[in-house]
Amino acid sequence: MSDILKPASVVALVGLILLAPSIQNLLSEETLKYVEDSESAHAGLPSEWEDKQVLCVYFPIEQPHDQYSQGVTMIDEGGEVMGVNGDLNRTGACVGGFDGFSSGLDFMMSSTRLAGGALSVGYDVGQWGPFVHTIGGLNADKLTGDFNGAYWSLNHNGVASMVGIGDLIMSESDVITWSIATW
Repeated sequence: MSDILKPASVVALVGLILLAPSIQNLLSEETLKYVEDSESAHAGLPSEWEDKQVLCVYFPIEQPHDQYSQGVTMIDEGGEVMGVNGDLNRTGACVGGFDGFSSGLDFMMSSTRLAGGALSVGYDVGQWGPFVHTIGGLNADKLTGDFNGAYWSLNHNGVASMVGIGDLIMSESDVITWSIATW
């Protein structure tokens, strides 16, 4: 009997070793949970970001981003994709898990760089500070449609920001979001 158990044990061990990456990926997907509190600016974001600083960029359905057109891609502070939340009824990317930023502009520029150029930011500096016109290759000034004009709108913790990104003071656990608005 022991002559049969030894080869069977070796086969089982080799099988586990070969399946380990698949098991690890499955467990990683299962552990990625999202904040379900609809009153929180962190709603729909990974739970490990709940007390962290996050930047999200949402693209219009009519102008999807090549890389972020299927749900909202979650990117951690190391630049690694954590997963995609397809339940948010929007497309884009969120970069999060940060601490210690106080300047909104510094935070935005640092966090968007982690997307490897896919969320590059273009802005002009005018009399009221930096004015963002392009994110991820989408220039709001170039959009056309059944509207008079478009711009990148800044929200801070779920409400329209009363200041521009250059004057935004960040606190721990802040979420800033950008999306296209029209008039």
